Amino acid sequence: METSQTGLRPVNIFQRIDQFDWLILLILIPIFLFIHLETSWVLMILPLFWGISLLAKNQPINITPINGIMLLLAFQVLVSLYATYDIEISLPKIAMVLYSIALFFAFVRLSKQTWGIVACTAVLGSAGLGIAVLGLFGTNWATTKITILNPLYELFPKIQELIPGLIEGFHPNEVAGAIIWVLPVWIALLGWIIVRGKKIMQYTRLWGYFVLLLVGLLGTILIGVVLVFTQSRSAYLGFAVGIVLMSFLFTPRKLKWIFGIFVLVVAGLLIFFILNGQFMIFINSLFPGTGISTTAFSINTLSGRVEIWSRAIYAIQDFAFTGMGMNTFRHIVHVLYPLYTVSPDIPIKDIGHAHNEFLQSALDLGIPGMIAFISLNISAFWMLFSNMKILQRRSHRPISTRSFLTREIYYAISVGLIGGLFAHFLFGITDAIALGAKPGVLFWIMLSLATSIFMKTQKRDFL
Repeated sequence: METSQTGLRPVNIFQRIDQFDWLILLILIPIFLFIHLETSWVLMILPLFWGISLLAKNQPINITPINGIMLLLAFQVLVSLYATYDIEISLPKIAMVLYSIALFFAFVRLSKQTWGIVACTAVLGSAGLGIAVLGLFGTNWATTKITILNPLYELFPKIQELIPGLIEGFHPNEVAGAIIWVLPVWIALLGWIIVRGKKIMQYTRLWGYFVLLLVGLLGTILIGVVLVFTQSRSAYLGFAVGIVLMSFLFTPRKLKWIFGIFVLVVAGLLIFFILNGQFMIFINSLFPGTGISTTAFSINTLSGRVEIWSRAIYAIQDFAFTGMGMNTFRHIVHVLYPLYTVSPDIPIKDIGHAHNEFLQSALDLGIPGMIAFISLNISAFWMLFSNMKILQRRSHRPISTRSFLTREIYYAISVGLIGGLFAHFLFGITDAIALGAKPGVLFWIMLSLATSIFMKTQKRDFL
């Protein structure tokens, strides 16, 4: 019997490690965020986790509706290595894509149980909150748009000197693009906590409910304030449309058409006044002396983006299948496709991407990679809307309060994810957080949540 017990001991160790692979990956994220050629050996950790799963007699990669898309994306990452002119430049982006894929499957496995989905949502919310806090103290704020905010920027201490790679600080547009992924999820969950307070308190004490409420309220306000501070017009527009979409989804079915007509009328009037210049006159008359510059809502920078998009299209034509290599466009564009209308005051290093996520994905991974990236976004929306369709159906048999709350939290998370993904989708038309960028890990966590909830709702598993 001792031999048998001894023989079982290694398997138990492997099972324990495999059980917490998601947590180990989260702990190791700083290594992947700041990877260099000298530390590239850490990439071997990722297949090591899958080997441990096999030794633990578990399935290392769960079957999901998007595995084929993942395979295509991973294959194009491999193909892009052929095209890149310097592996050291491409390595950080490659490492983060591979890490994100591994984290996606780890979270999908974790989310087989409801508590795993709650844990994954908590990680997403915490990550978004962390980015907002880092952004508050480490962003190079824009100072030429809403100038009344400039004195507030001076109140925050700078942390650029304390974190490697942040000597020049974060770009406000990148911070904005990251937090609009998460802010709608915070808003949806906060609304659910408020509306279902009585039922939630059946499973927690009064002080526990108020802690949840306070955390939700403070987190939402903090992230919202940072979004305002970024002064990113693309993020403002994306977030506004995302919130409108969420409101439409929460609107009762009988009132949806009234809501839709109202939104179309308001949007049409707003576009008309912006194009005619009346919008800024109205804002300045409404808030005199606020320092809202005409550049705050100007479209003058669009000409520079159009030129960058044209150069990106030329590059995609030249590197259609392989892409030019991850993270190389920022350097190659000035050699092969020089820019002429972009202001000479802008340093070369500031043109870090194509200012369009879909063009950037083609530049990094070729047209097949762009197809995979677009397919991931479409699949996420398809799964989330499928979730909502199932969760909206009324049960024909009595269900417990726990099952009722589970269905509702799945619904709230799904609505928040739809709002965040759509807000960032609009942001990504005129700006970008490129594949493999550090904040991009949020997208993969959201994708794992959408996939996990989809797989559970298809099985009607609400326990």
